[in-house]
Amino acid sequence: MITTKAASKKKTTKQVPASGARLLVPALDRAMQILAVLEASPRRPYTVAEITQMLDIPKSSVFNICGALVEGQLLRRSREGFQLGRGLVQLGSAYVSSVNIVGEFYDACRAVPPELGAVIQLAVIDDKFDAVYLALQDCNSGLRLGLGGGVGRRVPANCTACGKALLATLPETELERWLASAGQLPKLTPRSIVTKSKLLQEIAEIRSSGIAHDEEETITGLCCVASALPTPHVDGGFVAVSISAQRDLLTAKRKTDIRQTLSRICETLRHRI
Repeated sequence: MITTKAASKKKTTKQVPASGARLLVPALDRAMQILAVLEASPRRPYTVAEITQMLDIPKSSVFNICGALVEGQLLRRSREGFQLGRGLVQLGSAYVSSVNIVGEFYDACRAVPPELGAVIQLAVIDDKFDAVYLALQDCNSGLRLGLGGGVGRRVPANCTACGKALLATLPETELERWLASAGQLPKLTPRSIVTKSKLLQEIAEIRSSGIAHDEEETITGLCCVASALPTPHVDGGFVAVSISAQRDLLTAKRKTDIRQTLSRICETLRHRI
């Protein structure tokens, strides 16, 4: 995922770069800003004029940068404007392939029987306190999540089992600092946790049991359990594994099977990462 700082106001004076190489920095920063805008609404085309207005970047610069990104297949152009290009998929796939922990996750999932009827996912938490999903194994779940599921998606940590499991690993001071600056917690469904006191209560329970739950808090009709485990291979030192299934198909036996499967996958990964 590509993140960037919010666009700043134009400066009244220009600074002369120390070397020719530094001339590229503003263009790269603007390119990342443009990609972030398009990432936020991937189905919506943006015109040069719209991007110029949103980011306060000169129209000529937007036109030139978008043209270069189109040539690199990071953007695609239509009559309605610009959207993300297929080159980003290739870059994302290359990144995922380079992360050994993803391969270990898929290896651990090979022993899971297809009849589990669920989706298994691997996630980390980013500096915006979102759960970022790095890998997904579908075991005949029958789920059609569309944009609600998939590698690379980001979900507010308070709304998902993986996110809450990872929040529970944070030092108390860091958790309190985030909650103090967070404002209103994001809400994805009517069952999302939006009060800080309720979230802290649930985090305390997760720290005690080692298991986090998502009861239709991310997607209506979908339930999830997750556990976090330590690893030196990612920033923050923890990853989380979750298993999601359709709520109305969760019998007592399937709940037990899913919990046992989660425990086995996490135990396998602990020895490998």
